[in-house]
Amino acid sequence: MPRVRVSVALVLVAAAAFCGSVAPLAGADQPRIDPRLYSVPLRSFTRAVYSEAKTTYRLTSSDANFALPETPFQKIVSRDVRSGQTRILLTAGVIDPSGDPSRPDHLADTRFLNINSAPIRAARKRFVKSRDAVRDVEHFVFDTISDKTYGIPIIPADAILARRHGDCTEHAVLAVSLLRSLGIPSRAVVGMLLAPEFEGLRNVFVFHMWAEARVGGRWVLVDATRPGGTNHNRYIAFAHHHLKTEMPLAFLRSIAAIKNLSVEYVRP
Repeated sequence: MPRVRVSVALVLVAAAAFCGSVAPLAGADQPRIDPRLYSVPLRSFTRAVYSEAKTTYRLTSSDANFALPETPFQKIVSRDVRSGQTRILLTAGVIDPSGDPSRPDHLADTRFLNINSAPIRAARKRFVKSRDAVRDVEHFVFDTISDKTYGIPIIPADAILARRHGDCTEHAVLAVSLLRSLGIPSRAVVGMLLAPEFEGLRNVFVFHMWAEARVGGRWVLVDATRPGGTNHNRYIAFAHHHLKTEMPLAFLRSIAAIKNLSVEYVRP
């Protein structure tokens, strides 16, 4: 297994800078961090990307070990390493939502999910008779985390309910916790989201975290930072986060990857 070299500074930047759908709060206690450290401009940009169902991107990294997973919303077309650079051609969108069957750990509790805690059990009651529990959870999490801010490390779901502030990590953790408490297989995903505008930059991929839930034999993308606004082609997944520890190896690899990455829109 290749060694992962991640500086402490980079980890702190990523923790403080998460994420592409949550607007930062102004103020003396909200330090300004150069957004270029945790975002990637989309080369060969076209506005069509915001209306397409599927989009093909070319990702280039100086890391010869750089690789991306295939998911229900992401297909790897090709991967090659030449002259010390890795090039990946991928298509993002709804690819195969019925594939990739759920596993027992998609319903498991962890020290960050607390699905059996009193606050989570109390919150889940409002969704027991819901006709669309996934979307109702998505909206509930968005409304509950009323203080949209950066710089919060991953904290337990019951604490998120109590504090009601956070970035995309808190939105994803609380969503997965509530979904699993309802018996809906779900998982957290770390990667990038294409944002029209972020911290003065336009049309950039920004480090992000979201969720996936399996309902009726199909995976659906759940992003509680932008409920009802999902455009599957704007997401590029780096890894799934097991939410057992704050910074698993896959998470650290994702942070490391973004600083050596370029993304180009590939025209149909």
